[in-house]
Amino acid sequence: MADYLTDVLVIGAGLMGCATAYELAKAGHGVLVVEKNAQPGLETTARSGAIIRAHYGVPELVALALDANGRFARFKDEVGLDCGFVNSGYGVIVDEDDADTLRSAVAMHQSVGVNVSFITPEEYAELVPGLKTEDIALVAYEPDGGFANPAMTVAAFAQRASDLGARFLYDQPVTGAQNSATGWLVTLKDGSTVSAGQVVICTGNWSKPVGAFFGLDLPVSPVRAQIVVVDRANTMDGVFPVVSDLINLAYFRADGKTGMWVGSSDMADLMEKLDVPEGYRVAVDPSAVSAALSKSELRFRGIDSSEKGAIQRAFCGLYETTPDWQPIIDSPETNLHVAVGFSGHGFKLSPVIGEAMARRVSGQGDLHDLSLFNLGRFAAGKTISSRYPYRRARFLR
Repeated sequence: MADYLTDVLVIGAGLMGCATAYELAKAGHGVLVVEKNAQPGLETTARSGAIIRAHYGVPELVALALDANGRFARFKDEVGLDCGFVNSGYGVIVDEDDADTLRSAVAMHQSVGVNVSFITPEEYAELVPGLKTEDIALVAYEPDGGFANPAMTVAAFAQRASDLGARFLYDQPVTGAQNSATGWLVTLKDGSTVSAGQVVICTGNWSKPVGAFFGLDLPVSPVRAQIVVVDRANTMDGVFPVVSDLINLAYFRADGKTGMWVGSSDMADLMEKLDVPEGYRVAVDPSAVSAALSKSELRFRGIDSSEKGAIQRAFCGLYETTPDWQPIIDSPETNLHVAVGFSGHGFKLSPVIGEAMARRVSGQGDLHDLSLFNLGRFAAGKTISSRYPYRRARFLR
């Protein structure tokens, strides 16, 4: 006799797992979530930039992001708790070399229904005080974009899932799994077992070893990503639109009342694949700090390490990446479902993916076309590529 019985076992209590648990519980399923850490959202979720946008080069991904963006805007009304969404707006800036690519991408976005338009660099600078515009040829602006609070978002999903009857087991990593007469028999760290009719794997950077317990080869590799938070210039008080700078390969957003989050969009900075996610180097490299300051000074007036631009904090997180930097959203078996490998897209997609997993468990059809994100694409050599690769940013979009 198993120690725990449940209709659905969700493995992983990061944002994707908690969103899935919430949607499953809302749909009336008995849900048990097992998590290797002591509380939800301590891994990739905790270090997310949590930027909300629909700017991608893959139409299917744009459709998912567009749906999710609206859900973040309505989050408190629909979920019942706050996710800290800030509707700051989101802008993409390019130079002349990438202007035609941006025009093509925006035409596709508009055809899907994204509220995006071109504004002049000068108009964007009115929204982003201190923005240097001399090298900007074109700006695509999404007024519905912004960012949210990762801790608040994962806590909201976990709390509401619990309110609806979902159970959570912490400090209990999965150590084995086998088929059973009623679905799956899953073994946990303390030797206890879970009998579940269906399983949803939402294990982020731990997907490869966890997937192996279920006979799956999930090609997910941890990649170290470095973030630097600098002092904002005096002109940048308050909230300003997220800036995706595809000229200097950086992105910027407000952080607290005085900080500015600086992340890299340069693939050269995201090539440090790790064999395992445990024990990675948390300290930020001096070169990453220097690059963040340099890119901030190139893009904003008033950023100077002797005045504004001092480092508030710097830290590392992990992207859960697949070979094509696109997610795996699939049901390899009728009672086994996978939502992993989001490669930096996960936060903004989480409300939609949670519902998609719940619909699959319930035997309902997908609301969006998810076929592109199947696991088999890697073995078949049908990896996903952006239809609109930028000259510099290229692979990340």
